[in-house]
Amino acid sequence: MAIAIVVDKKMAERAKKVLIELSLLDDTRKIKRYDDKVEIPVKKIPNIEIDFEVVKQNEYINRKKFVPFEEIKNKLRKKISENDFKNLPRKWEKFGDVLILKMDKIEKKEKVAEVYAKVLKCKSVLEDVEGIKGVERKPVFNFVYGNDALTVHVENGIKYKFDASKIMFSSGNIDERIRMAKVAGKKEVVVDMFAGIGYFTLPIAVYSKSRVYACEINPIAYEFLKENISLNGVNNLVEPIFGDCRIVAPRRVADRVIMGYFNSIDFLEYAIEILRNEGIIHFHQKCREEDFPEKILGEIKKICKKYKKKVDVLFYRRIKSYAPHIIHGVIDLKIS
Repeated sequence: MAIAIVVDKKMAERAKKVLIELSLLDDTRKIKRYDDKVEIPVKKIPNIEIDFEVVKQNEYINRKKFVPFEEIKNKLRKKISENDFKNLPRKWEKFGDVLILKMDKIEKKEKVAEVYAKVLKCKSVLEDVEGIKGVERKPVFNFVYGNDALTVHVENGIKYKFDASKIMFSSGNIDERIRMAKVAGKKEVVVDMFAGIGYFTLPIAVYSKSRVYACEINPIAYEFLKENISLNGVNNLVEPIFGDCRIVAPRRVADRVIMGYFNSIDFLEYAIEILRNEGIIHFHQKCREEDFPEKILGEIKKICKKYKKKVDVLFYRRIKSYAPHIIHGVIDLKIS
């Protein structure tokens, strides 16, 4: 019996990505789209954190299987060196119509990038040279195909406009961005200490309808943040604030603080000052995997003790691996 899951249109891309990761997407059948719903063929009923309805598919259309990487290999076979062919990137990040690749072992970068761009329908390809650097979280990328990295990336129904050559966007944080859309209450005041272009600010404002103060130190990211607030129609809910959050963030106003930065421990005392008196802090940290969450929580408690604050853990999880034995994790803290 052929089955499929039916999800809201705004969650379809996320559902498809999760099903692919779990090897549960049945790509021998075509996906159906109608009104505000999408019907996705599956091999069996999945266990995923997305609302869906299961339906039987008595009638369906078979689809020709298209595997982008196989198509890329076919186009480059015998046209580049054996070494380049062996080291073709099997993974990439695609934001709108801009592609990001790691190509450190590739000699004919331009030729390879052109094929990736054409197969994946992208106008530009950037090489990830050194990842993301500094407090302003600037990407160290080089153009290898095209010269325009301005794009609009749509995720969970949110539009993110940015220049991928100048602004970071982590696809690995997608689950956390979706989770943030549901955590806040309509009457809450939220302060996002590291707003960027609106990674967490926008889902909270769009779906929770909370009041958000969004702080950003990077001037380029700040300009895109303002554009994205308008692009998503939440000007009445979000106040963008330019500058160092340690200085410009409003004090004693927040029911909830977002700390979406790899080294939040150095900023925790300021987050405590931003809370009204008590509230919730979504604390992100990069650390050794064996230190999460116990050792990190010990450091958090030492800082809170100085402020005579009690800490309770509401939730924690590893978001992604950052390097061998290094992870990026989040801990939801109840401060009282």
